Amino acid sequence: MSNVKEIQEQKSAQNYGPKATLAQCLATIAQSFLYIGLGMNVSMPAIVIRDLYQNPNSEFSITTTEASWYASLLFIFHPVGCLLSGILQDKFGKKRCMIFSNVPSFIGWVLLYSAQSSISLCASALLMGFSTGLGAESTSSYVGEITEPRLRGSLGSLGSAAMRIGSLLMYILGLFFDWRTSALISTFCPITCICFVIFIPESPIWLIAKGRNEKAEEAICWLRGWVEPEKIKPEFLELVHYNEVSGTRSGCNTDTDDKKFFSNLTQFKNPAVYRPLRLMMIFFFVSFIVSMFPTRPFITKVMKEIDLFDHQNESLILLTGLTSIGCIITTATVHRVGKRLLTLLTLTLNTVLLFSLGAYIIAVKTEYLIPSPLISLTILCGIYFFGSCGISCIPWMTLIEVFPNKSRGVATSASLGLAYIILFTLTKSYLIIEMYLSLEYTMILFGCIGLFGLIYLYFYLPETENKTLLEIEEFFASNSKA
Repeated sequence: MSNVKEIQEQKSAQNYGPKATLAQCLATIAQSFLYIGLGMNVSMPAIVIRDLYQNPNSEFSITTTEASWYASLLFIFHPVGCLLSGILQDKFGKKRCMIFSNVPSFIGWVLLYSAQSSISLCASALLMGFSTGLGAESTSSYVGEITEPRLRGSLGSLGSAAMRIGSLLMYILGLFFDWRTSALISTFCPITCICFVIFIPESPIWLIAKGRNEKAEEAICWLRGWVEPEKIKPEFLELVHYNEVSGTRSGCNTDTDDKKFFSNLTQFKNPAVYRPLRLMMIFFFVSFIVSMFPTRPFITKVMKEIDLFDHQNESLILLTGLTSIGCIITTATVHRVGKRLLTLLTLTLNTVLLFSLGAYIIAVKTEYLIPSPLISLTILCGIYFFGSCGISCIPWMTLIEVFPNKSRGVATSASLGLAYIILFTLTKSYLIIEMYLSLEYTMILFGCIGLFGLIYLYFYLPETENKTLLEIEEFFASNSKA
């Protein structure tokens, strides 16, 4: 045990320098193209619906039901990719899984470009959902395993920033091109991602778990600034110890593939797994609601009700630009401020803004206020901006840290799959809820959910910033209030 402590002391005192930061940034940016693709996939329905929804002048038009299914199908097929990703990345590694996930995305864009019916649209959405599910989970685990604790929070937030950049790119394409041309241009995203991911190293933790220690040393040397093996020896030995403690090192786990699969499922009985899983499900649910994710495929409808319909293209670019800026701010500040404070602060602000938007719409409808596009746009901008500064980004950053190494692949896959089932349910049911409650009371309902989330996360969300993966794992395993 004293040897372990000595290793940890040597590692904690070690400073790899700016080259290590550069190397980890390059690896993270390379795989972030998967998130850019996700942002483009999620935003594409708004462009397609704008051009095809009940449009007699288009090549073919889509009905309300077809638009609703097309907007939400991406989210329901995403969990299939997530669950398969958990199996594939454990067997073939995260790097290969990220490369393979771009193939269905490319096929989906080509299918969308050549679509002649709503069936083709839905088929392309299913392929894109499968692709993003397959890639997003492996990228989340990858960033958590290759980065130092001092950089994990900032680099973990790059995925959310990249997703917003992808959305912004799609809305800019939609401003200048029709949906078919936008789809054709978007095929370059998965191609670019494959070209970049080929040159980054595999996760050292996965390589050690497979007994490929020499490759793991080479990967760590690359990720710590292309240094000599002697310099990364303390960290390498600590990772070997981490794999031994978690039971994933080759030789420590002799299960067959079938037994290993069922062994992974039984891990959900472990408090170190089901406690963070419960936390993440509530975290994602609240994040989706207060960031207005269920409304985004139908944002033009919302804009019409709050007097922004005449400027929808410009407003979409403004809103998406603000979310990109917010994610960059999160990346720059999370290491110093911490995830917990950012979450609680932005959740509070968004909850107040949701109540304010509902109250404003009520006041306009009852003629207490004169309709003002400036007021409604300001509130909407605040929700998008402050959400991206914390509550809509941090769940994705936290996800890469909270699960133990032995169960990380399956548990992270299950979390992402359940999160997207939640998002599908919220998106598919949004129009029904709005029809019964009206837009103003739907916003007030969202505010009430934000208030519940604020109370829950205040008591149960731990601070994971600047903590090692082993420290986080021990927290959930030992703390009954986690």
